[in-house]
Amino acid sequence: MKPLPALAALRQPRQLGIRLQLDPRIPDLGDEDIQLLLKLLARHGVLCIVNQPVSPRELHEFAARWGAVIELPAGLALANQEPGLPSITRVGNIRPDGSLIPSMRFAEYWHHDGDFWASGQNFILNFLSSVQVPTVGGHTGFLDSRRAYERLEEPHRSGLEGATITVRASQISDFKKAAPHELPPDVQHPVLFSHPLTRQLALYLPDSSTGIQKKDGQFWGTVESLIESSQQKVGIVEHAWAEGDLVIMDNLQVMHRGMGGYGDHPRLLYRCQARIQSPR
Repeated sequence: MKPLPALAALRQPRQLGIRLQLDPRIPDLGDEDIQLLLKLLARHGVLCIVNQPVSPRELHEFAARWGAVIELPAGLALANQEPGLPSITRVGNIRPDGSLIPSMRFAEYWHHDGDFWASGQNFILNFLSSVQVPTVGGHTGFLDSRRAYERLEEPHRSGLEGATITVRASQISDFKKAAPHELPPDVQHPVLFSHPLTRQLALYLPDSSTGIQKKDGQFWGTVESLIESSQQKVGIVEHAWAEGDLVIMDNLQVMHRGMGGYGDHPRLLYRCQARIQSPR
C-alpha cells in the first residue's frame, strides 16, 4: 500500500491500519498535527508512519504529547528496558549491550496491552519504532475488535450485553518472571464497550483464563473461542516491519500479537506507551 499524506488519509474510508507519509520529522509536528493523527487513529485503529526513525528519547517525547507516558516495572516490561529511560521497552531479542537473548518468544497470542489495568485506565496507545528487522519472521498481527463486534450475530450480541472478563496479571505468560509486588491486582472488564472517542461499540477480549461470564453469572464461553470466531469473520492484518516504521496502535479497538518465526535472528523495536484520558 502506497503511503498517503495525513490530510488525504482523513478522507479515506475506515479500514484497519493505514500507512502515512509525513514530510516533517515527528519532533517537528505541531499540536494541530497531533490532533489530526489522533483523529486518524480513532478511525483506523493503527497508523504506520513510514521512514521515521527516532531515538528512544524522541519516542518518549512524542508519546508524551498524546497522554501520560507509562513507566512499567521491569517484570512487566520484558526485563529489557532502555538504560536510563524506563518508559522505553526494547521489544525483541537484543539487550542494551547488543547481545542476543536466545530463544526469545513473547506476546505470541491475541491481547490488548494494558488490559491488566481497570476500565477507564486501559485506554493505552502503543508507539513502536522499528530499529532492526530480522531476515525472517518478526511480523505483528492486528485484529479489528470493532469490526468483530459488527460481525456478531444478534443472539451473540444480546448474550454478551453485561458480560465480563476477569484479568489476572499473575497468569499472563509474559509476566511469569515479575516479582509479586510488580503485579497489579485482578481487574474485571466489560466484553462490550463504547469507544471513548468514536462512541462505536467494540469487543474487548483481554488474555484471561477465567472465560466470559454473562451478566447473570453463567459461563458464556472462552475468550479464545470468541477470538477465533472473530478472526475467521474479519481476518487479520499482518504488518511486515521495515526499519524506520513508526506504528501507533489503539489498544481499545485493536488486538495484536507477535507472529514469531524469527528465531535467533536479531529483532528490535522501541516501545513507549501513553495513557489517554477519556473525555467526559
